[in-house]
Amino acid sequence: MQARQKPLSFAIAEALPPLDTDLNALKTRTVNAHEPNAMPRAKDQSGNTRKSLELNEEFVGLPEICKLHGLLIAHLRKSDQPAHTMALFTRIWAEHANFMFEHLDPRWLVSAITTFGDHGTTEVQRRVGQSMTVLFGAMKLYESERLYSGFPPESEFKLKRLVHSKLPLNMDRYALVSGGLDINMLGRLWVDAADDPVIAPLAHHLLNLLNADPSTVFRRFKTLRGRKLRQRAQKEASGDPDPEPAVVAARAKTLTWGTVSTIKANAEQIKPFIEHHLSLGAAQMDIFLDTPLPDSDLAQLTCPKVRFIQCDAAYWTETGKTLMEKHQQRQAFNATRAYRDAQVDWLAHIDRDEFLYGADDVKLTLASAPDDIDALIIPPAEEIAQSDAADTLLFRRTYFDAGTDKALLDQLYPIFGAYLRSGFISHTAGKTFARTGLKDVRFGVHLLKRSGVEIENAKRIQSLNLLHRHAPDWESFAAHLEFRLQKGSYRDRGQSRLGLGDIIDLLHEEHGSDGPRQLFDEICGYSADVVQKLEQNGMLIRAKLGVLDHV
Repeated sequence: MQARQKPLSFAIAEALPPLDTDLNALKTRTVNAHEPNAMPRAKDQSGNTRKSLELNEEFVGLPEICKLHGLLIAHLRKSDQPAHTMALFTRIWAEHANFMFEHLDPRWLVSAITTFGDHGTTEVQRRVGQSMTVLFGAMKLYESERLYSGFPPESEFKLKRLVHSKLPLNMDRYALVSGGLDINMLGRLWVDAADDPVIAPLAHHLLNLLNADPSTVFRRFKTLRGRKLRQRAQKEASGDPDPEPAVVAARAKTLTWGTVSTIKANAEQIKPFIEHHLSLGAAQMDIFLDTPLPDSDLAQLTCPKVRFIQCDAAYWTETGKTLMEKHQQRQAFNATRAYRDAQVDWLAHIDRDEFLYGADDVKLTLASAPDDIDALIIPPAEEIAQSDAADTLLFRRTYFDAGTDKALLDQLYPIFGAYLRSGFISHTAGKTFARTGLKDVRFGVHLLKRSGVEIENAKRIQSLNLLHRHAPDWESFAAHLEFRLQKGSYRDRGQSRLGLGDIIDLLHEEHGSDGPRQLFDEICGYSADVVQKLEQNGMLIRAKLGVLDHV
């Protein structure tokens, strides 16, 4: 950037027009094409001359004031320029704004607002100019990248293609119907500009052009917003999609559900997982043993409702696949195979340390799902490590599932809360119960996908939770730490924000092997004050889970 800011040189007796130049005269004279033979040789041209010749080609046939305006911008983009350059530029906009609107291409208007941002003579000019420079620069970047999507600028994307993912820097996505970011951003620029009589006409003109252009993100969001509202209205007009209690009860009587999991554990660790879900009414449990178990161990777990698949070399040969390096890939592949062969109405893809739990019967929850919903997302609740054995296990929910303010995390976890999503060290996406029999779908680790895109007609519910025993004590957390850093949920995913793995690495560097204990104690450890606040804000689950005591 700095290399391109070298000042434009002047030849002897060459200079910019003086500050008191007759601008009205320049409005009446037009720029004429140069005769090639009349131009000086390139090596004899000053920087000012070269730039003037370049601009001459662009402004042929237009008033000379337009070319002067471009030349002033060129000088003002450099690290130095004649003392009166900005004053002359400001005169043009103070005295002839409407004339410039009529004759300048919009991109020159954007360049003009940028110039005010760099050299404005008032604080308002600089503030508004810089703000609008960032706005138009960001637009140029994302609109250019968007061209690779195959959609022209005036065509909005499809509502059904929405991917449920966080934005960079962990920002929430723009709320399509209720969001006010566009209004507040553009409205503030309009109001700020009104405080300066020189920049106000230019800023307001540009904002009006932006508002009228059918090819901007603002117009595309407006179109999508209207479409979303029409969908809502049609749904409301068709009546309440939720079935009556009697209908739900009737459905629940014949409804069946099951689970699928890819597990690397011994028989004693797997047994409570099986017992818990069979006690809830699971009709089928498919367990893919990532590390095959001896027949003697399998004999301890034998049950007609549980199918064990040994993922040995013969299994992978039978699938026609080579052994996948990442366990996440193996999980998704196995779950999708089980889905296609499922003999139940609904199938949940969960892990061995995750336990379905809710106030309602699982069948009633599934039977309550509207007919147009293909998947239910079960929100997670992460275990709070209790130092002493307890009959009741404690789990914390995310702030957004509890419907409370994110600011609470700063009170609960003053050191690490700002860096961790929802105060969790494990996933917050939850896991999926999928309606079986759907075409062209496959399981991901967390969500159901169709043609590689997360399905749109999934519903996150609160009548069930997924109790996640991710780190029930320090010993368990420490034992799994290296694997999770290298291959698991703590691994570096190339995100721009500070991730959990980065935090743990910093703690290692600062405090050695005991460093991660600080993170565990604040986020996962028991604190009476934290538990009280969690309960007061609907973020605590107390679960008496009998069989889980042995996990």
